[in-house]
Amino acid sequence: MSLRRAGGGFVAGAGVVMRLRRGLGRRLAMGNGHSFGGEEVKEESSWRYPLGIFIATLVLCAIFLYYYVGPNVDELSGNVPSPAISEEPVAFSIAGVSFSTPTNYTVYPKDRRGGDRDDVSLYALWPTLSGYTPARRDDFINDAPDTRRIDITISRRTSAFDEVERIDTLYLPQTTDDHGVRTPYQLVKYAFKDQRANVPTNGYADTELYLGTASDGRELALFCFDEKVSIKSPDCWRQYELGPDLSVTYRFKRPYLAEWKAIDTQVRALVERFRAKS
Repeated sequence: MSLRRAGGGFVAGAGVVMRLRRGLGRRLAMGNGHSFGGEEVKEESSWRYPLGIFIATLVLCAIFLYYYVGPNVDELSGNVPSPAISEEPVAFSIAGVSFSTPTNYTVYPKDRRGGDRDDVSLYALWPTLSGYTPARRDDFINDAPDTRRIDITISRRTSAFDEVERIDTLYLPQTTDDHGVRTPYQLVKYAFKDQRANVPTNGYADTELYLGTASDGRELALFCFDEKVSIKSPDCWRQYELGPDLSVTYRFKRPYLAEWKAIDTQVRALVERFRAKS
């Protein structure tokens, strides 16, 4: 009789152990959640918040880097000077006139796309009038007072006057002396009237006018900035017409003014060379 009771006790104890095991199994099946008052509360993953902070930091760093070292709108549009070493031809047209020039003569990336343009900026190195090369990078990139770079712009004609008409109508009436002063390099120098505070500017402040005859027999007008301390790298330039709808402007540094005739002759020949023959 006592053994059966003892055996029954053993049986009852085994039943309690089994119930405890089943309860523990259910809790484990529920995962990492806990129940309080009949509601389950789940534990958050410990890596979620650090990961969010890390991603936010990456995004902020990317924005910071793009703002300070990324390309701006002008760079994306191709409006910032950028030399090219390729000599592949670029075909473009201005006012219906076709041109073809090697890529390393173009100043702006936008002009290398070709097609119809309002104007195209080119450059070449005097006296060879060659295009950009890495060996002469400083001449093309820097604006030193004695750089041998010549800047050339071909554009739609906007003036109703040609060069000779501008000389008689616009330039000479603004000079101090109708006769000018002869120079040693076959040019006549004219000074413009002084600017006064109560008189609107005539547009020629700090410039001198030089008149001469080009190698093709045409009268030409050269402008040069005065040699002043305030003007760090003075240019000389000429604008002439290339047919009824086009004009060409070229610039070179003032130290080469004595070579103006050779520069003018070779620049005009270069532009004609780039002009596509129909």
